Amino acid sequence: MEYVDLVGRIVAAEETAQEIAREAQEKQASLDSDLKRDVEQLHEDCFARAKRRVALVEETERSAAQDSMAEWDAKLSRAMAEVEHAYAKGKDAWVDLLFHKIVGD
Repeated sequence: MEYVDLVGRIVAAEETAQEIAREAQEKQASLDSDLKRDVEQLHEDCFARAKRRVALVEETERSAAQDSMAEWDAKLSRAMAEVEHAYAKGKDAWVDLLFHKIVGD
């Protein structure tokens, strides 16, 4: 009877071990799947965050470029106004000066 009990306990232990191994394999497969999903989610999150940052930098740079162009446009307008004012003020004198330099007295 002891031998039969011993064999029965060994068989039961083997069945328990196989059940534990099967559960471990299922958990491993589940963990692998979860890990893959988590890595993909992190990847997507990183790319989304990077895209937002790139968009923010692009907008900041675009705004800075527009401000710079507006500043240069204002400088150009002031310079043109000064040139036009100088032309209006001295055009007759310049014409006379050029005429006398070219033709002579």
